[in-house]
Amino acid sequence: MRRAPHRKTWRAPLLAVALAFSASACHSPYRDPPLTDPDRSGEATPAEILAAPAEIPASLRRAGPEGAARRAGDVPLALPDPSHSCTLAELIDIALRNNPDTRIAWEQARQAALAAGIVDSSYLPQVSAALLGGVERVPTPVPKLLDPKGNIRADVDEITPSLVVEWLLFDFGRRDALSQSARNTAAAARIGFTGAHQKLIFDVSKAYYALDAERAQLEVAQSALDSAKILQEAAEARYARGLATITEVETSRRGTAKARFEIEQARTVDNDAYHALLEAMGLTPTLPITAASSAGRPLPRRLAEDADTLIRRALASRPDILAALQTVRAREADVAAARASNYPTVALVGQAAQNRAGLNFNGQSYTRVDEPGFGVMLQMKMPLFDGGLRDRLSGVARSRRAAAEEELSRTEDAAIRQVARAHDTLNSALARHDAALAYERAADREWQSALDSYRNGVGTLTVAATAETERTSARSARARAYADVLTAAASLAFATGGLTSVESLDTAERFN
Repeated sequence: MRRAPHRKTWRAPLLAVALAFSASACHSPYRDPPLTDPDRSGEATPAEILAAPAEIPASLRRAGPEGAARRAGDVPLALPDPSHSCTLAELIDIALRNNPDTRIAWEQARQAALAAGIVDSSYLPQVSAALLGGVERVPTPVPKLLDPKGNIRADVDEITPSLVVEWLLFDFGRRDALSQSARNTAAAARIGFTGAHQKLIFDVSKAYYALDAERAQLEVAQSALDSAKILQEAAEARYARGLATITEVETSRRGTAKARFEIEQARTVDNDAYHALLEAMGLTPTLPITAASSAGRPLPRRLAEDADTLIRRALASRPDILAALQTVRAREADVAAARASNYPTVALVGQAAQNRAGLNFNGQSYTRVDEPGFGVMLQMKMPLFDGGLRDRLSGVARSRRAAAEEELSRTEDAAIRQVARAHDTLNSALARHDAALAYERAADREWQSALDSYRNGVGTLTVAATAETERTSARSARARAYADVLTAAASLAFATGGLTSVESLDTAERFN
C-alpha cells in the first residue's frame, strides 16, 4: 500500500479562497481588464491569479471548521438588496449559510464525535439502580404426620432495592482499539466537513465565473449591435449621397437584425447561468441576486510552480486524502479490537441491596427481615465458543481495512491526475488569453480601418462587415479566455486542497 507523505492537519497550505473576489462592487456585468503587454513574462501562483482586494464579510472571519460549523445551524442569512452587487466572498457566505450540503456534513461530523464519546464511556464504572419486588406462593407436600392436609403453603413478599456497579478493568486493549477507531472516524468526518466546504466554495466559484463569462458575452453582443448600427448608418448615409446601392443598405440592416437576435440568445444563456449559480448556492430560483463582475485585474503569463510541487502539496493537504488516511487508521484499530476479543476480560462487580421480605406458612406469619447486604467480586470472562462469530467479525475487519487501503491509494492516484490536468489547463488558459488579447487588438484595428475606408468611399461594405464580425468574435474569445483563466485557477486550487475553509480568506497562504 502506498502511503501519503506526512500531512499537516489544519495548517496545510490554504490557498486564497479569496478566489476571485471582485476588486470592486460595480454594477456593470462586465468590464474590460486593462490591456497589458502580451510579451509580459510575469509569474504567479493560482492564489495570486484569484486574489484581488475585497472586503470580506465579518461572518467569514471565524477561524477553522468549528467556526464555520457553528454557522450551519444559524438562521439563513438575510439576502442583500437586489440592487447591491455581491462579490464572490458574499456569495460564498450566503451559500455557506443556506446550502444543505454543509449542514449535512456538519451533522455527520457531530455524529462521529458523539460515537467517540460513547466508546470513552466504557472506561468508567457503569452504575445502575435496580428494584426487585413481588409476592410468591409455594405449596409444598409434606407427610400427613406433620400436617393433616399433606401440604404446607409458603407465602413470600419481598422488595429488594439495589445499587450495582460494574467496572471493566482489563480487556487486552480492546477498548483502546475501539476508542482509536472512533477517534480516527471522527477525524475523518471533521476533514470531510472541510471537504464539503471546499466543494461548495468551488461549485459557487465555478458557477460565478460561468455567469460572469455569459454576461461578458452579453456585453459583447451589445457591442456588436452598436457596431452593426454604426455600419448601417454609414451605408444609409452613403446611399443618401448616391454612393451605395440599396443592396448594401439591406445587407447592413440584416446585420443589425442579426445582432439583435444574438443579444436575445445571449440573454437566454445568461439566464441559465444565473439559475446555475442559485442552484450551486442552495437557493430557490426565484431569489433576485446581483453578482458583481470579476473583471478588472490583469493576469500573469505563466505559473510560478511546476506540477510536481503542486502534486506534493495536494498529497499533503487534500481533505479526501486526509480523510481516507484516517479511515485506514480506524480500520486498523478495528482489526486490533477484533483480535482482542479473543482474550479474557477482567471486571469488578459490586452490589449493595436492602432486603425487605416476609415469610408466612399456612397464612400465619413466620418471620420478616429488613437488613442491608452487599458484595464485591472480581469477574473474569473467557470466550470459548461462539459458533465462529469472532472469526467472522475479525475477517470482516481485515477486509474493511484492505478496502480502506485501496480507497486511499485510489484517492491519491486521482489527486495526482487532477492536479496535473488542472495545472496544464491553467497554463493553456493563460496562453489562450494572451493570444485572444492580441487577436482582439488586431481585430479592433482592422474594424476601425475598414469602417473609415467604407465611410470615405475607398472600402466595401463586405470588408467592413467582415471586420465587424471578426471584431465581435475576437472580443468574445478574449472575454471567454479571461473567465477560463479564473475558472482554471479555481480548479487548480480545489485540486490541490487549497480551498480548505473560510479561514483561508484571511490567511491566503501562497503555494511558494
